[in-house]
Amino acid sequence: MSRPLMFRLLAPLTVAAIWAWPPTVFAVQAAPPPAPAGETEEDKRIFNGIGGCYTCHGYDGDLARRSQFSAKLAEELGRLDPQPSDLRNPAGLKSESDAQRLQTIKFGHPGTAMFPKKFLTDGEMAHLLAYLAALRTGGAVPERDRAR
Repeated sequence: MSRPLMFRLLAPLTVAAIWAWPPTVFAVQAAPPPAPAGETEEDKRIFNGIGGCYTCHGYDGDLARRSQFSAKLAEELGRLDPQPSDLRNPAGLKSESDAQRLQTIKFGHPGTAMFPKKFLTDGEMAHLLAYLAALRTGGAVPERDRAR
C-alpha cells in the first residue's frame, strides 16, 4: 500500500527543512565577528539607532538618558524588573565575553525584558560589540576585547 499523497508531497520538504536547519544553529554558536578597533560613529549609530539599545540602556549607555518617546514608555521602563544593566559598569554585567554578549543580543536575556535582536547583520553586531567594549572601558577598547 502506498503512502497517502500528503506524505509523499511533504516528505521532500521535511528533508529539505532538516538539511537547511543545522547550518543556522551552528552559525549562531560560532565566534562573534571581529570587532572594529575602537569606538566609531558607526558603533554609536547602531547602539543609539537601529539596534534600539538606547531605549532601555540610555543614549550612549547612560541610564539617566533613556529614550523619552512617551510618558507611558518612561513609566513602563521604570517598572522593569530587573532593571536594564548599566553598560558602563563592568562589575554589574553578567556576560564575560563577546561570545556571551553576542548570544544575549541575538537571543535576548531570559528573565528580563531584553528581547532578541536577530535582525542585526554580522557587521552591525561587530560594531555593537565594539561599542559595548568602549562603554565598559570608558572609551578605549582593550586589545583582549578586540580578539574575542
